[in-house]
Amino acid sequence: MRKFPTTKFGRKEQRMPELFDFDAFLAAGIAKLTGYCAAIVGPADAEDVAQEAYLSLWRTRGTIPNEAAASSYLYRAAYHIALDLIKSRRRMRIPDRPAAESDALSEKMVNALCALSPEDRAIVYGRVVDECGYGELAARFGKSEAWARKRYSLARKRLASLLASAKDKKEEIP
Repeated sequence: MRKFPTTKFGRKEQRMPELFDFDAFLAAGIAKLTGYCAAIVGPADAEDVAQEAYLSLWRTRGTIPNEAAASSYLYRAAYHIALDLIKSRRRMRIPDRPAAESDALSEKMVNALCALSPEDRAIVYGRVVDECGYGELAARFGKSEAWARKRYSLARKRLASLLASAKDKKEEIP
């Protein structure tokens, strides 16, 4: 009869088997997830949010069958952790702009992105920077592909409107 490891209280220790290589998954995706988080909460908090999302994934690693499911879980967890952080602070940080200080167009874009809701920023970032398809965006948010298409379309329109109003304000100033 096989003996199971026990804790100091005499209970059997239950271990969930890992269904995919977590370490390789972490190494391959940490930079991309950190960039995604930076688009939502800013670069100062992005690493913390990404690490919390990976910790959440680590806790459920025995229940996730493959890397595709893990990726969807990870981005959804990161999104919700980022929203919780924003809600707890009751304010939004403006991302650091090392190269954008001299470039007025980049500054306008950063300001317009900051004016979007966290969900809209995440959708725009996922579509433009990560080059995700609508199916992957839908999986990240746990919604339908039609929802992802519509949400991206609305976010793009809001962003265009914000950029146009920033342009109009600059032209009015003598």
